[in-house]
Amino acid sequence: MAHKTFILAAISFLLGVGASYAASYVEAPFVPLSAEAMGRGGSMVADTTGYDSFFYNPAGFSRENGSFTLGDATAWMYSRPDQALTLGQQLLAGTSTTAGIASFLNDQVTTGGVGIGASAGIGYVGNGLGLGTVLIVDSLLNGPVLLGASGNMTGTIGFIGGLSVPFDVLGFKIHVGGDIRPMIRVHVPITNTVAVGMLNALISNGDVFAAMNSAAALYGVGIGLDVGTIAELGWFTAGLSIRDLAGTQFRYSSSTFGVLENSLISSVEFPTSGASTGANTYTIPMDVAVGVGVHPDMGTFNNVLDPSINVDLHDVIGALAGQKSIWTLLHIGAELKFLSFLTLRGGLDEGYLTAGLGVKLAFLDLNVAVFTQELGQYVGDTPNSGATLSLAIRW
Repeated sequence: MAHKTFILAAISFLLGVGASYAASYVEAPFVPLSAEAMGRGGSMVADTTGYDSFFYNPAGFSRENGSFTLGDATAWMYSRPDQALTLGQQLLAGTSTTAGIASFLNDQVTTGGVGIGASAGIGYVGNGLGLGTVLIVDSLLNGPVLLGASGNMTGTIGFIGGLSVPFDVLGFKIHVGGDIRPMIRVHVPITNTVAVGMLNALISNGDVFAAMNSAAALYGVGIGLDVGTIAELGWFTAGLSIRDLAGTQFRYSSSTFGVLENSLISSVEFPTSGASTGANTYTIPMDVAVGVGVHPDMGTFNNVLDPSINVDLHDVIGALAGQKSIWTLLHIGAELKFLSFLTLRGGLDEGYLTAGLGVKLAFLDLNVAVFTQELGQYVGDTPNSGATLSLAIRW
């Protein structure tokens, strides 16, 4: 009997030691930086329709202005837009220097971060149905000094399918929707050593991906669930969105980036020799967001002037728990459409001003925006500026 007690105690000790080495990591949400959303401060919960419903509120699947998006391509950068424009002009003119590029990267790394991202997707939203496939790639490096930079790079393809149902209650039109989102993700944590190699490659016009060959790469799958509702009453809307219900966990294996890259190029498959990530967990946190909107009916002038204002509060649970300043969770946006084809946008995103412009001609939809986001706990901790450009073919 004594030896059984000893064995049980030993097993419990080993399990406890194993658990002490397990770690939890926060994964990036599956949301592209679309120019339409960023121009209006990211305020989309109560007034989302069409393609944006995939990322902000599935209740939008049954609202008016549904669309078929044959292709949506978005590219963004994390850096001061004015400084990036100056460097771009120097590169095109052939007047850039190694010292100048290094100075630019140092400024961006130490004031929020530097990186690029892109997304591409196709989808149908309308009549209560939402079906789409979207690829999102994102990267960001930051640190106290250039040689102290680190960060992350992720690539995710998601398959979205969902339904929304409208019904009338006490004069309100209520839309209730949900979707399921299987995802395949590659996540490369960029250590300081790898980051320095990447930055040196950028400065010397070298091979950035070669500098990443030794980096640890995680790859695997996760399944997200989203639910939401939007209530409409005349000019007013109110919305609730729960993204990544209960948290979306990824099941990862790991290898080096070089091995992963070679496997994907040669066979379009993940390596079969990948190692387990053990008891570590990698989760997109659940985001509970609420929003309200006002969209005045201008009557016969709707085709001339069409204004709207929206206010969102994201991560409501975090706000109630005091984990972040409420200002870093607040998103305010306004739109003003002229003649049904030109849209001006402005907003306040996590304490910082945003601005955007949109042009829609027949089936072409072009949008651009500049923004600043807060990566820290309070406004002013780690502001990260950038710009984004979206081009879509939709009707």
